[in-house]
Amino acid sequence: MDKENIYELTLDDLQEQHREYAEVIGVDNLLRLSDNFGGTSIYIPQRRELEKNRIYRRIYQEFDGSNLQELTQKYGVSKSTVYKIVSDKIGRGVWNIPGQMSLMDMLGE
Repeated sequence: MDKENIYELTLDDLQEQHREYAEVIGVDNLLRLSDNFGGTSIYIPQRRELEKNRIYRRIYQEFDGSNLQELTQKYGVSKSTVYKIVSDKIGRGVWNIPGQMSLMDMLGE
């Protein structure tokens, strides 16, 4: 083995518990992870967690005040989650939620 290739690792060089990671992300990326996070515990979130911001941004953009049920089904979130995401739109009076009364409605004005 010449000096240039002494540290060039392959899957066969890895211990079995590390090989699975390398099979998914590649040996070079596993080495990069090791260089940056070696010796520490890291948490790898589920895919849904990684996609959450993008989903929430889309819900915010697509919400029109009448498509609550559609958005809950399309994105697999609850009604309360949609309401939390769009609460500033609702608070500004941008959208009227079906069945929701304003203070002016209650006062008869």
